[in-house]
Amino acid sequence: MADLAERSIPVHTEPAGGRRSVHRLEGTWIDSRSICCLADAERHLGHIVRAGSYWLAFDATHANESGTWFRFLGVCADISAAKRVVELGRPSGRTYRPTLQ
Repeated sequence: MADLAERSIPVHTEPAGGRRSVHRLEGTWIDSRSICCLADAERHLGHIVRAGSYWLAFDATHANESGTWFRFLGVCADISAAKRVVELGRPSGRTYRPTLQ
């Protein structure tokens, strides 16, 4: 537990249904060497997991296509890019890869 760290950030989410309104939530990153989780006071928003030298990003607010797991957002080359992808809730940036290779 000594290697866990917390950092609060504002998290913006768009509600389902294509509406353009944005809700502001306060989220906190809880970091370890291999897994980082983003959560607010009510729910788990997303997480990133280290896979070798890459980070896998997941959106915990939506299920994957089969409805069996968190929605996979992609693979990022560094931790800050992976966190940003989770914070946005959608793939973003040049370091993003849509599938594991």
